[in-house]
Amino acid sequence: MTEPDAVLPAAWNALISVLCREAPYLQSALAPELARFSQARLASGCLAAAFNTSLLAYNGCPLEFTLSSSKPLTLSCTLDPFLPRYAEDRSVEAFYRHYRRITAAQTEASPEPYLEAVKCMQRQTEQPLRFGSWLGRKYTPEGVKTKVYSEVPAGGYDEAGWPSGMAEHPNHVCKEIGLALLMVGYYPQLPASPLEYYYQWDSAQITHADIAEVMHFFGCGDLFPALSPLLDRALRQTLRDEGFPHTTYGFSLVKGPNGELESFTLFTIAPSFFGDNQRVFPGLEALLVPGGQSMPLLRRAIAEQVPLQFNVVGFSVDRQGNENISCTFSPQNARFDMQSVKQAPSAEPVARPDLTALLEQQCVSGAFISHVRTPDGRWHQDENAFVTAQVLRTLEYTRQTAPYIEKALDFLIACETRPFHFSFWPTVTHPAWMANQSICADIDDTAIITELLYKFGRISLAQLRQTISHMNAYQVRRVDPRLKEPQHQWAECQSFHTWMKDDEDIRQLDCCVNTNALILLNVLRAETGVVAPAYLRIIKMLNQAVQWSGDSYDRLSMLTPYYAHPYEWRVALEYARQRGIPQLTPVIDALARWQRPADRLESPLYRRHDGRFLWTSACLTPFRSLAPIHHTEDSHEYLSQ
Repeated sequence: MTEPDAVLPAAWNALISVLCREAPYLQSALAPELARFSQARLASGCLAAAFNTSLLAYNGCPLEFTLSSSKPLTLSCTLDPFLPRYAEDRSVEAFYRHYRRITAAQTEASPEPYLEAVKCMQRQTEQPLRFGSWLGRKYTPEGVKTKVYSEVPAGGYDEAGWPSGMAEHPNHVCKEIGLALLMVGYYPQLPASPLEYYYQWDSAQITHADIAEVMHFFGCGDLFPALSPLLDRALRQTLRDEGFPHTTYGFSLVKGPNGELESFTLFTIAPSFFGDNQRVFPGLEALLVPGGQSMPLLRRAIAEQVPLQFNVVGFSVDRQGNENISCTFSPQNARFDMQSVKQAPSAEPVARPDLTALLEQQCVSGAFISHVRTPDGRWHQDENAFVTAQVLRTLEYTRQTAPYIEKALDFLIACETRPFHFSFWPTVTHPAWMANQSICADIDDTAIITELLYKFGRISLAQLRQTISHMNAYQVRRVDPRLKEPQHQWAECQSFHTWMKDDEDIRQLDCCVNTNALILLNVLRAETGVVAPAYLRIIKMLNQAVQWSGDSYDRLSMLTPYYAHPYEWRVALEYARQRGIPQLTPVIDALARWQRPADRLESPLYRRHDGRFLWTSACLTPFRSLAPIHHTEDSHEYLSQ
């Protein structure tokens, strides 16, 4: 069996290597821990989604480094141990299991008194956790310390449950002045160590007066005169003539075991504050150099041109009035390198799913559910046309399946937004979490729904023809390899744009979308003998697209911007071949390396083209495992070992 491929951000190992060369003591501590951390993500089958969906970093990276002007030789590293799955256990108990694996802890961690406090806090809300807890490691030549950052759910903070608690600043009072407690940082092995509380400001605008008011609220207003000059110098590095840039702001308070304030920090998003990502390092240098300060580890990474994403910059003052500047950064994750991963053999054979139990998961609406992760880290149950249609592709019409198929077809018909145009959701059930955004009809849903409605006898051949006629209004009209968009290197005229609207943007051209359109055109060919001009053009395009992508995951991902895993395209291609399009075999063979891990029921399915929404489904994989095409594929792979 072909070893499945995984991907890792191209800058990931480059950054770790530079840091270890500049500070050799990191080689024995940081490097092996990050190797264990990345290995779990490589083996997850989530591909790029394992490295670009975390709430930790500005670019979704699950790895972040922090440097400060007061301790330039100390490197802090923060890790998000959880994967982007709806069913992922983000409890603090699960976190400590990850913690022991990443750090190779030889003994059971003893995080009291915080473990019970975190468990209690995070269970006081019915809302699922967004990130749970993050693992912080502070590396110095003398050793390593662990710091944990645990999420405080909205309404879930019990002030009395924490040592050095914040009883004098309850949530409802904080909310009145525009603050929301996001997380608490603590050293689990050092109960007498300081605690750090992180708050978010509720506006993109902030003033000196606001900051002074917040400091007064937390009882450290007398430190504002010491912090203000640093803020003024920082503002001179922004692009604004006056005032603070409009972006996200937050505060942190470090409190000692006796509850006394040790330091206060204003945090902000570094690229937005300084103007863009490229302006962050020069801005930091302008603040540090006049005072004889530097961040040598960061300077070395910049000198060696490691692609960095700057995340947060912090401006701090301690109770003695000393200034400090901190900066967090991550490896950029726009480019990926491919790596082969050996899958550990399954301890037990995977049980064959029960079709009856799967069918009974159908929603009242007729849809089969998926889950979507929105940019704020929330997961939502989603009843959409595309997952429902994918399930129907796996089913034969029998006495057992008939009522479920008919109910699902009713749901798909409700997704027709105007004649012969189908969308991801029925118009009347547009999800609340997308309330401010509308999605128009698209070629993908229109093609797959029309194919199924015809297959199961809900529409006539004439209606199928009319749908294709409407789809033809959204074909690519111009392809010119001299133009800068890379799609011009493999696209073909008469292939289909993704969206059914007047938009000639070729950058969102999707090969899996066109595969589903091709399947519909093949139905017309099989029924009438008519070969639409787009039919041969799409076949040609798909073959030359995989040739253009070669062994590059980045290029392959560009071919299917709305799909989170190449396996989804491979499934569509295999279905197309099964339906009578043998010319796609070379494309299928080119994607053979992209497999879904056998032990994963939930894997990435779809995404918005910018990656900010991610769909998964735990029911689709079991349905597919029962379909004849997938049994054939599995047997073929087994026999070819």
